[in-house]
Amino acid sequence: MTLGIPRSGFTPAKLGVSRQSASRPESLIDAAAVPKLHRQFETISMTISRLLLLTLLTICTAASAQGFPDKSKQLRILVPFGAGSGNDVIARAYARAISEESGQPTIVENKPGAEAVIGVEAAKSAAPDGYTILFGNSSTHVLNVHMLQKLPYDPVADFIPLSGVASVALVMNGGPSTKFRSVKEVVEAARANPGKLSYGSGTTSTRLAMEMLEHLAKVQLLSVPYKAMAQAAAALSGGEIDLLVTDVSTALPHYQAGRMRPLGTTGPKRLTALPDVPTLREQGISQYEFTAWSAMFVPARTPSPVVDKLRLLFQQAAQSKYVGDALALNSQEPFDMNTAQLNARIRTDLDHWGKVLRDLKGTAISPRSKE
Repeated sequence: MTLGIPRSGFTPAKLGVSRQSASRPESLIDAAAVPKLHRQFETISMTISRLLLLTLLTICTAASAQGFPDKSKQLRILVPFGAGSGNDVIARAYARAISEESGQPTIVENKPGAEAVIGVEAAKSAAPDGYTILFGNSSTHVLNVHMLQKLPYDPVADFIPLSGVASVALVMNGGPSTKFRSVKEVVEAARANPGKLSYGSGTTSTRLAMEMLEHLAKVQLLSVPYKAMAQAAAALSGGEIDLLVTDVSTALPHYQAGRMRPLGTTGPKRLTALPDVPTLREQGISQYEFTAWSAMFVPARTPSPVVDKLRLLFQQAAQSKYVGDALALNSQEPFDMNTAQLNARIRTDLDHWGKVLRDLKGTAISPRSKE
């Protein structure tokens, strides 16, 4: 009995098999299709493996975050500046507040050098487990990008901002090598002796503050870089250099010793710690204004639940008497910003200071001496 289907309508070739294999049911699959099926199977297997791994990592991360912070471990606030600086004083206030109020052991580790690059790179390389926190600022996350060559970190991609710490204006100082009592006297002397007066710096912020003065006052000075602000301050008080812009905390012991004199402040208003010292604007540099900010960061890939817990710890510490007193001592103001706000601020500042520095390149700025 036939099915009534014409033989010419369905041939082995049209079925995708050869005449030779048409009589063997076990060879109905074209041999050429086997590698393709194998690759598809491998792709599916890899996808399943990745999903299982992702699920396992998610479970492990959640478990780790649930137990964070482990009070048997120390939180480490890494400060890429020298001991005794304003940033160091404030970081230690945070460490004390967190340790006492939450019972979580917290220490400060200083890693100064290379205009803060050494410390920032150490923080970048730390395990993203929440136990290493970077005390960064507008030098490390904005100015270094524009002012240093071959920066070994990306301030946006390599770090997650936790919370803002403080904003601050700086102070320009004279030492025993000169008798200046004002910024006006500095400018007059610099115009009379181009390239003779020297200034020190230990960060890109303190260097840029002086380069802005050169640009706006149309003078030329000699730049002498140091590894840390403490070294630069010692150089000024020892008469090795003539000028230095720094924070109040770094300068304070030198004021008390009579080896350093405040000449002017860089912000839009006078500092509370130095109410008798006028701003540079008040002294005739009408367009001058320079302020800096600081914030806490963790390495990229730190789990979000850990970031949230750390942010809460630091926000609570910011309300403590220890941190409040440290800010007041340094004439700094609270810089209350969350992760999203800090990310936006960093991007805005990168654009702003990039333009400022491009403008500065169009003028003659100070040559740099060898360290």
